[in-house]
Amino acid sequence: MEIRVKKIDEISNIDELVDESINGSAFCYKYFLKLKSVEKILCVYHGEKLIALMPLFTDGNSLNQSTMYVPYGGPIFLYKNFSYRKFILYTRNIIFEITNYLKNNYDSVCFSLDPVITDIIPCVKNDFVPEVRYTYKIDLRNSIEEIYNAFGSDRKDNIKSMQDVEVILDDELEYFDFDEALKWEYNYGDEISSTFVKEYLKESIALDRGKCFMAKKNKKVLGAVAVVWDKKNCYIMYSYYDKKEKTVIPLLYYEMIKYLKSNNICDYLDFEGSVFREIEEWNLSFGARQVIYFNLYYEKDKKEELYSELYDYGEKNEKQF
Repeated sequence: MEIRVKKIDEISNIDELVDESINGSAFCYKYFLKLKSVEKILCVYHGEKLIALMPLFTDGNSLNQSTMYVPYGGPIFLYKNFSYRKFILYTRNIIFEITNYLKNNYDSVCFSLDPVITDIIPCVKNDFVPEVRYTYKIDLRNSIEEIYNAFGSDRKDNIKSMQDVEVILDDELEYFDFDEALKWEYNYGDEISSTFVKEYLKESIALDRGKCFMAKKNKKVLGAVAVVWDKKNCYIMYSYYDKKEKTVIPLLYYEMIKYLKSNNICDYLDFEGSVFREIEEWNLSFGARQVIYFNLYYEKDKKEELYSELYDYGEKNEKQF
């Protein structure tokens, strides 16, 4: 195996590779990488055959692929039809080579593995600190009746109370309130601009890789949900609702699910994870199933400090159960 770092434009078929891979996501498509100013991609070759790649979200001598804005990143594996044993051993070798390269070329690294990959032994051996995280998914291969029946009674009541609310597709983002949608990120996340989000959603919609679902009542906007997708998953990215009204989010989710199914978009709706208990309980109330994935961290000469900082999400301020 050999690692080569290439400029993004040297790989002309990134999107096709992502779609054909076992774990490539919407956050690896070329338009997204360009918007995030990604210039280089780590490529793993076996001879002259490209077997894995990983976009490098770099800032100086740091690589930070945070799950908030670049979920489920890490290596993308470009092989299939292996036996289970060969797949595990082959993948483990690739992850070892990649993490070894990263720790020898960056002072700090943060990235996440797609839920498909749960073997973190090669990461640990290269001094990466693993962090268990969860996302929640709805299986869109089930019938709409099965999906709706799995909703909690409170979510069903929310939907029933919205009989006079209209859900429309806001493809022009004419009504979407970006400041409202980004309030959570402003409070808890890294710096993000509404300009970037607007451009990101506009391009996603134009490329048929995203939609904005808007709830209106008597011409008044009550809330919205914006999503992006790849061939496997649809990700809930941004949402908001008028706090003076009853929440319209369950209705928007339900109509969104019907849209995804009727257009055969993908197999899963991914709530894009959370480490906050209140949000996790909200996701579970839609019948979503918990799925584990891992964040990996490396900090030169600071392994012990990394362990002490895991799960520091403000739980001390949350109501304990």
